[in-house]
Amino acid sequence: MQRNFPHCCKMLMRAHFKLWHKKRGDEMKGLVIARAGAKTEIWLPEEQRVVLGIPRGKLIKQGERIYAGDWVQVRTVSPHEVAIDAVEERKNLLPQPPVANVDKLLIIMSWREPDFSNLVLDGLLAQAEFFELPVTIVFNKMDLVRKREVAKLEKWVRLYESIGYPVLKTSVETGEGLDQLWETMKGNLVVLAGPSGVGKSSILNALIPGAQLRTDEVSEKTGRGRHVTTEVRLLPNPHGGWVADTPGFQKVDLPQWVALETLPVLYREFNQFPCEFNNCSHTNEPGCGVRAAVERGQIAPERYQTYLYWWDATRQVEEEQF
Repeated sequence: MQRNFPHCCKMLMRAHFKLWHKKRGDEMKGLVIARAGAKTEIWLPEEQRVVLGIPRGKLIKQGERIYAGDWVQVRTVSPHEVAIDAVEERKNLLPQPPVANVDKLLIIMSWREPDFSNLVLDGLLAQAEFFELPVTIVFNKMDLVRKREVAKLEKWVRLYESIGYPVLKTSVETGEGLDQLWETMKGNLVVLAGPSGVGKSSILNALIPGAQLRTDEVSEKTGRGRHVTTEVRLLPNPHGGWVADTPGFQKVDLPQWVALETLPVLYREFNQFPCEFNNCSHTNEPGCGVRAAVERGQIAPERYQTYLYWWDATRQVEEEQF
């Protein structure tokens, strides 16, 4: 039986077909906004829409990896599908979580639920230094901080600010600090990283209308957040730019990315204290300017202790490899 479509619907369908037929095979630039398994979602700025991307030709043969944040050259092959012909050169790649062309890294931590870990934070900071990513530290869930804990938290805030890291304090429950956070995110491709359960998805739900990301409570048994976000996805910032919501994780595999001889320069405050030996590891060599600075109180002992942890962890990995 013949269906009787309204005249306006027929006109829209014809216009859509003509647009697709005209652009079919034409090359254009697209932004990868989600990558999960074989599924690649691509934003086409020229057409202001999202399509499915399929890697083709030499990309498959060469085993080229594609990440959220990649700019790719594509060709339209159907109204809702494009062929990915090439990946444009990246300015950077943050491998954990995997996001390309990052403008700013927001490291989200909480003081409670889950408890603050300066070991995790310092590992993330070192990793950000390695990939030359501008960082802002965000202490979230400020509504859970007890009065007797405020002074201790402020000590950590002053410590990180003193070595050049901007620090924000936020609470989705009370709205504290959210306007400042929004301004920091505006106009950039921003990655939110940090342990699971610190409230990354809740922040995005509050700041980006329609995000509707699933949230979960911190496990009472482990004190850690349960993983809710299962893929890297770029979300459009209403004021410009993109925000990456990333899978939560409980630990940092810093030794996987950083060589032992590189680690010392990733603790930025260490670099202003010269040592007798250029290749000083800052562990037990004579004439170490860093250890002397720790003894004089010019470097926080808490930072030095996490450095020793990551140095030892990296050394063990390198010994196992060789």
